[in-house]
Amino acid sequence: MKNDGTHHLKTTDDTLIYNNPFFAPVINAVSDQANKLDYYVIISIVYSKEDLKKVESIFNQKMIEGAIFVGTQEDENEFIFKLIKQGYKIAMIDTSEVYSKEHNAIYINPDNYEGSAKAVNHLVELGHKKIGIITGNLNKVSAKERLDGFKETLSYHGLKLSEDHIFQGDFTEDSGYEGIKSILNGSNKPTAIFVSNDTMAIGAYKAMTELGLNIPEDISIVGFDNSFFASYLSPPLTTIDISFADIAKRATTLLIKSIEEKEQLGIVEKINATLINRGSCKRIQGKF
Repeated sequence: MKNDGTHHLKTTDDTLIYNNPFFAPVINAVSDQANKLDYYVIISIVYSKEDLKKVESIFNQKMIEGAIFVGTQEDENEFIFKLIKQGYKIAMIDTSEVYSKEHNAIYINPDNYEGSAKAVNHLVELGHKKIGIITGNLNKVSAKERLDGFKETLSYHGLKLSEDHIFQGDFTEDSGYEGIKSILNGSNKPTAIFVSNDTMAIGAYKAMTELGLNIPEDISIVGFDNSFFASYLSPPLTTIDISFADIAKRATTLLIKSIEEKEQLGIVEKINATLINRGSCKRIQGKF
C-alpha cells in the first residue's frame, strides 16, 4: 500500500450526515475505489469554516496527498481554491463548475438540471399543469440546479409556477413534511409535487397521511436520488436515479491520476440522470 495516498471526504451540514443517504454510497465508493488503487482513505466530517483549517493542517503534515470535497458552500470554496494554489490535488463533488474557469480542479456532479427536467416532463406527459416543488438547501449547487431545471422546463411547456407552490426545504425529512403542509395549506393546490430528494419525500408521505390524502390519487409525487428505500415506500416512489457511487468512483480515479502525474487535472464531468417510474404518479384526465 502507498503510505501517503489518503483522501479527505467532507460535508458542511451535520443534518446531512445523519438524515441523508447520499453520503453512504459516496463514502463506500471512495473507499472501495481508493483501496483498489492501493490508496488509504481518511474520512473527515467538517461542520464549520473553522474546521476547514484541519484539512490544511493535514496536508501540511504530509498525511494526505489529495482531497475530495463534497457539498461545499460558496463561502467555503475560496479556502479550497487556496489549497489548489498551494499545489494540493483536489476533486470536488456537488460544487458549481462555474469555478472551473478560474480554478483548475476536478468537478464531478450529477446532472441535476437534466434530472429535474425529466421529472417535470414526466408529470406534464401525465397531464399535470399545476406542479409544486420542495427545493433542497439553495446554498448547495445541486438544489439550485434542480430548481433551475424545474422552472425552465415548466416555462418550456408554457406553464406558470405559482409562488404558493414553492417551499424551500433543506434536504431533510422534516423539511419535506413542512413543505407539504405549507404547499397544501392554500386553496390553490397543485396536482403534483416535485420533491428535490427522496429523504424529503419520506416527510412528504408522512404529511400526506396526516392530511388524509392519498398518493397518487390526490397528489402525485416525484423524488430525486433513487435512494435505496424509494422502492419500499407505499406507494413506491417515482424518482430520478443518479449513481452517486459512479460519481464518487470517477472523482477518486481522477484524483489519484492527478496525484500520480503530479499535476492538478482540470476536468468537468456530469453523470446522467434517469427517471425511475414507479407508483407515486397518476395520469390526469381532462382539463383542470
